[in-house]
Amino acid sequence: MISDSKYALLPFSELPEQYREMSESRAAEKGEIEAAEKLLEKAVAVYNEKRTDEFVTFMAENPASDWAQTDLFIELERYYRQYIPFLNEKGDRCLWINLFCRPVGDWKTHRVYVEGGGVCFFSVGLNLDTGKRFDFIVNDKK
Repeated sequence: MISDSKYALLPFSELPEQYREMSESRAAEKGEIEAAEKLLEKAVAVYNEKRTDEFVTFMAENPASDWAQTDLFIELERYYRQYIPFLNEKGDRCLWINLFCRPVGDWKTHRVYVEGGGVCFFSVGLNLDTGKRFDFIVNDKK
């Protein structure tokens, strides 16, 4: 289980508008955060694998660069999380997760918005009924 100090369950009103328009509010159920974390780990592994190829290519083309893999990769243990449960248009149980490296403002009650931030800010939607992810967005880019 994630440390209590690093996660917050937010109300439906904090869900980004593009999801609120086609969904409805619901309460989180017992065990969902743990299930979501497993799906999140898989999504991050896919992202990091893709970034590995990009990093190797970049470093081959820019050998004098002082970039480190940690500048480009997501290490989940570093992140604070905000979870917002909802039902999608099909009635599937979904969670939207907002992740960031440092707590910002009143993050336990209000969704964090960040401009910039590289891999220190990303979000992902998870469909708990199908086990699929959607809209894995790092620094506001799909």
